[in-house]
Order: sequence, then structure tokens, then C-alpha cells
Amino acid sequence: MTRLSESHRALASESRLDLLHALQGADGPLTIAELAEAVGLHHNTVRGHLDRLVAAGFVAVEPEDRHVRGRPRMLYRAVERPAGASLDERLRSYLMQVFVDGYGRELVSPGTAEDAGEAWGRQIADEIRTGTVAEALGGATEQMAALEVHLTELGMEPELHMNPLSVHLRRCPYIDVASRRPDVVCAVHLGIVRGVLAHHDGPLVAERLEPLVGPQHCVLHLTRTTDNRQDGGVAVAS
Repeated sequence: MTRLSESHRALASESRLDLLHALQGADGPLTIAELAEAVGLHHNTVRGHLDRLVAAGFVAVEPEDRHVRGRPRMLYRAVERPAGASLDERLRSYLMQVFVDGYGRELVSPGTAEDAGEAWGRQIADEIRTGTVAEALGGATEQMAALEVHLTELGMEPELHMNPLSVHLRRCPYIDVASRRPDVVCAVHLGIVRGVLAHHDGPLVAERLEPLVGPQHCVLHLTRTTDNRQDGGVAVAS
């Protein structure tokens, strides 16, 4: 069973979203009894949902540290992203967070999702290494190199097209979730792409993301702020 499948199954349950939201808003770990009271569910039902969240990697469980006789209670807490997680794992976790944050407010709108994605894109852009040649040339070359690294690390198999300027994404690692809420998932990723491009000084901007033009095939449409110029060794035209 893949991590993505586990993430999708966790997203599919409003009760699990309630539990995860309660854990993320708590000052410390919570017991099953405390969580059952918070979300209004039976203890056994809460225990089953927590088992799924633990299996998906979003919740950790550990016994209470007690110095008296008797069976310790189990304590649950939301898991922060591991520092060593891959970019792919981190985006999956971030998508989950966007859904959780939007839950209870008519879920989450594409505009809010795009803003959240752009903020994260700017954050991770510092970690993207484009290579000494691209960084030395700067401009569109560095932007395209950063974008290629980002999309490749996410397993999207990017394919650059120059006329019109676009990037064909031949694989969608998030297809299970995207097929249910393409407006949100694609908006998050469009925002991330915009954040990455904006972090690297150059003329390229992401115009729109065309979702699922074929099985697992999306098209990222780019444009530039200056027409018909050579920039950083890459000839691009809007």
C-alpha cells in the first residue's frame, strides 16, 4: 500500500479530519477519551480512526509516562514533517494540511489553496539547487532549472515545450486526491510553481495549470513578462 493511498484514505473521512484538526490545535498529546469528547464520537470509533491516521503517518502514539502501577494510557499527537522527508512526502503532508485548515469553512477554495501553495513554494525554493551554470546565467535559465528540479523530484516527469512555452507533466503522483478535488490540488501546485519562479529572479511566470488533459497528463502554461527576448541563454517567447 502506497503512502499516497494512505493519505487519500485519511482525507476521505470527515471524522479523521476532525480528529487531526483537534490534535493539531491541542497544546499537547491527547488521550482517546479526550479526543472522543472533542469530536463527539464513541471511544472505539475514535480508536479505529486514530489507527488509520497513525498508519498514514499523520499521528504518533506513545504510552503515558507513569510512575504508578497500572496500565498506562496511550497518548496521541499530530506528527510534524520529518526534517529528512523527501520533497514528495512533504508536499503530500502539505496538501493534507491545506485540507485540514480549510475543513469547516466549506472546505477550501482554489484561491486560498493557490495562496497556500505559493507561500510554500517560496519557502522550499531556497532548497532547490539548479547547478552552477544555471545559477551563474540567472534569469529564465535559472528559473527553468529550478522548476525542472522541483517537478522531477515530485515524480511528475516534466517535458519542456518552447512553442507555446509550457511544461507537460506526464505523471501525477497525487491522482487519487486530484481526481476528487482537482480544483484544490491543482491550485496548490500552481501556487507552488509560482512561488518557485518568483523566488528566482527572471521573466518567467506561471499563467495557468491545465489539469488532466489525458490520463495523469497535465499542462503547465508559462509566459514571460518581456516579449521575444533572449534571457540567460534560454530563448523563450510568450
